[in-house]
Amino acid sequence: MSQELRLIRRITLKLIPFLILLYLIAYVDRSAVGFAKLHMGADIGLGDAAYGLGAG
Repeated sequence: MSQELRLIRRITLKLIPFLILLYLIAYVDRSAVGFAKLHMGADIGLGDAAYGLGAG
């Protein structure tokens, strides 16, 4: 393999696990925001527009 391909492979092998971790954290965060909406919306009068703005 050429040196360039080895470098790309090394970068990929180090980057992919990090990106998977970030994806899982984002998924858990979205789930938590969705679950919080169920209880928080009624308690503080949070409307759908305000929730949508905060949730992204």
